[in-house]
Amino acid sequence: MSEQHESKTQGRSWLVAFLVISAVGLGSSVDLSILHWQVHNVPGHVSFCAINDTINCDTVAMSKYSLIFGVPISVWGILFYGLLMALAIWGFLSKRSPWPWPVLSLLNAASLGLSVYLFLLSKIVIHSYCIMCISLYAVNMIAAIICLIGQRKVGLPLRAGLSWIGLAVLLPSVAMPFFFSECAQESWGLLGGIMAVGGMLLLGANLARGFSARFVPWMEGIKQSLGVVFSRPLVGGALSLIAVLCLAATLVAVPRLYAKEQHDKDGPGVGTACEDPQGGHVIADGVVDIGHGLTKEGWHWIGAENPEVTIFEYSDYECPFCRKAHEIVREVVRANKAWVRLVHVQMPLDQKCNDSLPRPFHRHACDAAMGTICAAEQQAFWAMNDRMFLRRGGLGPDGLTDLAAEMGLDAERFRACMQGELAPKVLAENLAECKRLKLVPATPTFRVGKRMIRGLKDRAWWSRAIRHFRH
Repeated sequence: MSEQHESKTQGRSWLVAFLVISAVGLGSSVDLSILHWQVHNVPGHVSFCAINDTINCDTVAMSKYSLIFGVPISVWGILFYGLLMALAIWGFLSKRSPWPWPVLSLLNAASLGLSVYLFLLSKIVIHSYCIMCISLYAVNMIAAIICLIGQRKVGLPLRAGLSWIGLAVLLPSVAMPFFFSECAQESWGLLGGIMAVGGMLLLGANLARGFSARFVPWMEGIKQSLGVVFSRPLVGGALSLIAVLCLAATLVAVPRLYAKEQHDKDGPGVGTACEDPQGGHVIADGVVDIGHGLTKEGWHWIGAENPEVTIFEYSDYECPFCRKAHEIVREVVRANKAWVRLVHVQMPLDQKCNDSLPRPFHRHACDAAMGTICAAEQQAFWAMNDRMFLRRGGLGPDGLTDLAAEMGLDAERFRACMQGELAPKVLAENLAECKRLKLVPATPTFRVGKRMIRGLKDRAWWSRAIRHFRH
C-alpha cells in the first residue's frame, strides 16, 4: 500500500514537471505568435531571429505552411499548451491515478509528430529554419520524456508509450515523399522516406506481437481518463462547450488581426488581381488603356503622360506589404490616370545586392528585381512586375526563367540577361538612388514631392493624399 502511495506521489511530482515545461511551451507560443503578427503586419519588420538564409524566422512565418485553417500554428500552440497545463493541474488536484497521464501522452505524441513534420518541411520545402519553432520542438521532446517517466510511475507499460511516440514520429517521415515534386534533388529525403516506411513495418510487427500486454492497460487508462472528464455530465458538457467556443473564436477572430487590402467606394472598382488575355495575372488591369514608359533617369512609370502628381514607389517584390500597397496605389493611379503617375524604383531588402542591410533578409529579392529588369529588355516590365508581386515562391533565377517562358518571353534571352552584367548594373543604379535620398531600408516607402510616406495606407487615404498634393 505504501509503495502504491509513493508511486502516486511521484506521479504527481512529475505532473508538476510537465506543468512547468508546458508553461514554457505556452510562453514560447505567445512570443512566436507576436513575431508572426509583426512579420505580416508591420511594414519592413525584421525579427531578431532573421539571422541569415538558413536561420530565418521571418521566411518561415511568411510561408503558407505556417498556417492551419488560416490560423498561425503558434496560435494553435497557445491553445494546445494551455490545454496541457489545465489537464496537468486537474490531474494534480484530483489525485485519480493514472489520470491524466494517458491523455497527456497521446497529446504529446501528436505534438512530437507535428514537430517532425514541420522540421522536415523547413528543411525540404521552405529551406529555412525558425529557432523559435525549434525551441518548441525541444519542449515537446522534453515533455515526451516526462510523460514516459510519469506514466511509468503510475504503473502504465513504458513500451506502449514508446510505441506511440515512435508511431507519431515516423508517420510524418512517411508523408514527406509527397513533397518530392518540390525537392526531387534531395536524395536524403528519398532515403529517409524508405527508412521511415521500413521502420513503420517493423513497428507494426512489434505492436502486433505485444498489443495485448502493452496496450490493454494503457487503453484502460484512456477510458478511465475520459471517465474522469465526463463523470459529471454537466461538467463534461460545459468543458466541451468551452472547447468548441474557443476553437470557433480562434478560427473567426485570429485571421481578422492580420492586415487586409482595404478599398474605398470611389474609382472604377477594377479590383486588384485580374486575368490578362494570356491567362496570367495583372494588377488593376495592367497596362490596358493607360500610359506607361521610362523617366529620363530610366525608372519605369505608369499613369499620366503629363502628371500633376507623381508618386515614387521604393519597393521589394518579396515584401507582402509592398504587394498590398502597390495594388492599392495602382488602383488609385488608374482611377486618376489623367493626372497621376506612379514611378517604380527597386529597393530589394536583400543583402546580396543591398549593402545597407545589417543582415540577410529577403533571400530572393535581388533576383526578383533583376527579373523585372530583364523582362523590361523585352518590353514586359509591368507584366513581370504584376506577376512578381502576385507570385508566391519560385523567385530564384530558374523559377523566374520558367515564369518568363510562361509569359511568352524569350527564355534564353531572359536567362542570359539574369546572368549578365546589365541587370546588376541597372539594379545598382536603383539602389544608388535610394541611398542618394537617404531612405531607411524599410518597405514599402513612397515619395510625393519631398514628403516620404512609409507603410501601408488604404485607398481612401491615397485618394485624399493625391488631391492634397494636386492643390
